[in-house]
Amino acid sequence: MHSVLRTTLVLAIACAAAPAVARDLFVAEVTVASGTVPNSAVETTNSITNLEELFDDESLQSLFPSYVPGESAVIGVIDLRGLAAQLEYAVDSSDLRFRVPAAGTDVTFSGGNRDESQEQFEDWLKGQSIPGVSKATMTNLLQAFVAYSPVEPVAGNPNSLESRMFDADMGLGTLGPFLSDFPDPSQRIPSLFKLDADLGHFAAGPYNGQTYDLEFGFAWNIHRRLALVTDLEMLFSIIEDDALSGHGTFGIGLQGRVLDWWNLALVGRAGLVGSIDVGAVAAMFSVSAVNHMLFDLDAYRIEMKNMVGVANTAAGFEIEGIELDYDLTNVVLKNGLELSKAFPIGSRSRELRGKLFWTDSHYFVDDLWLEHSDEIGLGLGLASKSGVRTYDPVNLDISYVFGSSYDAVKLRLSFRY
Repeated sequence: MHSVLRTTLVLAIACAAAPAVARDLFVAEVTVASGTVPNSAVETTNSITNLEELFDDESLQSLFPSYVPGESAVIGVIDLRGLAAQLEYAVDSSDLRFRVPAAGTDVTFSGGNRDESQEQFEDWLKGQSIPGVSKATMTNLLQAFVAYSPVEPVAGNPNSLESRMFDADMGLGTLGPFLSDFPDPSQRIPSLFKLDADLGHFAAGPYNGQTYDLEFGFAWNIHRRLALVTDLEMLFSIIEDDALSGHGTFGIGLQGRVLDWWNLALVGRAGLVGSIDVGAVAAMFSVSAVNHMLFDLDAYRIEMKNMVGVANTAAGFEIEGIELDYDLTNVVLKNGLELSKAFPIGSRSRELRGKLFWTDSHYFVDDLWLEHSDEIGLGLGLASKSGVRTYDPVNLDISYVFGSSYDAVKLRLSFRY
């Protein structure tokens, strides 16, 4: 019987690791040995809370009438949104063993009965201390999610908190005009407000989803050569039309105008992310240095944008009893180019501005599911009436983001005033 169960386990792991199993985030194949023939059932869900309930005695009895609480052997092979895992009760044992080969995780929960062992397992998933189980095992599991899951909300893909924090840092650091827009030294540079609304659709590995992003920003020009810049961003993503996650970030920085055509900025940011469905909670901080240059070529304008940033997750952050320590550090290098040209609208004095842009992102230090991505796009906006050439009051961009096993289309509507 043991060999039959082991063979079933090996075959199920191979299936769970393949993208073609199902599009749901969590896929569990449960095998119960009771009698001479093992019985199996496959359950799928887009909420980790539903997955946890699958392995209690009541659920197992409803799935397998032959299941005997505390006696029947149980093996569950699970695809945890891209990460293969195994849950197992041995015959006549209440010890619950949980293994994730990619994370090097192999822990056993020993309660007075199987329900108590499962309660320990659920508490461990929330980051709580369990006797005889090191908290480092949970950190290892979280880092494996970042490295292997295409839809981890904290880091590892373009929709994660870390990636969006760095995107916002670059956007905030390149906000505002250049000195060349205000050639008169006595001229006061006005403050700037911005509002960006993004819609996106993505395919990450075997999963699909949508993103909804809203960002408010403000630049206060303390001096002709110095501005205080700040923003607030909120993003919601829906994976497979069901699993919801959300994050919010706040950034603040200083932008210095070195030369007429050259700005430098230093931006700090804090962010929070949480998802009951996906199973993730984290706080993160980042610091980024941003370079922004402008070059005029006759009727065309070229902007070069470069950024280096570092981000760390914060330990000790807790929401409703959930405290997960990712112990994550990453460095990013981002480089971008934008080519634009203004052209008149018929006989009117107001002009439109068309642009082409490209941004390249590379991540280093801790392993991520996607460490390199590119964004290419085009935009059309209403050009400024006079003076400030480097931002337009209304602009619409469409872009394509791509990387290994990742594709996304984004639509952004921007206002500057």
